[in-house]
Amino acid sequence: MGLSIAEAKRRAVPPPFNRRKTMTTDRKIGLLLLLPLVVLVLGLTVYPIVQVISLAFQQQSLYSPESTFVGLANFNAVVSHEGFTRSVSNTFVFTFGSLALQMAMGLPIALLLNKEFPLRSPIRGVMLFSYLVPYVVAAMTWKFMFSDATGILNYWVRALSLPMPASPFGSLDWAMAGVIFVNSWKNFPFMVIVFLAQLQTIDRQLYEAASVDGATAWQQFYKITLPSLLPIMLVVGMLRTIWNFNNFEVVFLLTQGGPIGRTETLPLYIYRFVFGEFSLGRGAALAVIVFFVLLIMSAIYWRLYERTQERFK
Repeated sequence: MGLSIAEAKRRAVPPPFNRRKTMTTDRKIGLLLLLPLVVLVLGLTVYPIVQVISLAFQQQSLYSPESTFVGLANFNAVVSHEGFTRSVSNTFVFTFGSLALQMAMGLPIALLLNKEFPLRSPIRGVMLFSYLVPYVVAAMTWKFMFSDATGILNYWVRALSLPMPASPFGSLDWAMAGVIFVNSWKNFPFMVIVFLAQLQTIDRQLYEAASVDGATAWQQFYKITLPSLLPIMLVVGMLRTIWNFNNFEVVFLLTQGGPIGRTETLPLYIYRFVFGEFSLGRGAALAVIVFFVLLIMSAIYWRLYERTQERFK
């Protein structure tokens, strides 16, 4: 028996679209797809942080699985340990000395590479060279160039009677300057890349209008370029502060904290506690202190960034 016309029309009309149900289903699928990533992040970041904080309150040797809860004893031992204050001072000098030098090197080069000139693209590529070099290669290369026996820079320092020691990494007065320079040489291309990317977002018409109004090159930089760069300078400043503060490779490879502790930073101090005194608890306690110091500095940077954004809106 055939269907009536009304029944056929009713069956041909699709069911109403339930937007809320569809969105709920999509959200569940999205959360399900993110679950492996969440588990990976928790396993690689959150769990190690919790484990380090737990170790900071325990007395445990590097070669023994047994541990004893000691409360704040590890923190007291670390803070009262000889050389702690010196290592804190060295860390801040190394961190902000490297940051200042990297910005001082990166900003002028970025401004130059933002101009039109022949062979600009190849030169931009060459500028990335030191950033691509591994820390071990960079440190060993500079150490070799200042070597007493075969170093080319050592030879020229002596030949030209420059007012610096032939081997700065072994000098009490020049060792910190040496490791800051090598760290900055290795990492300043990061500043160049970021600054150059931001410079290319600035509307060229602003400079043309400023030129018409008679603004000098310095006035254009101060009124147009610098305000545009300031937010990104704070962001990369925060990143480089964290990376410099935690830098272990450059100092360890060049000086191992010497001479006489002049370049011993907090990462090397943690290394001394764990692999020198075989105390996981004290090393973890110092790592927790470093973690919270970096949290505070990051909060300061972020607050400055927010104020800058509000000011230049």
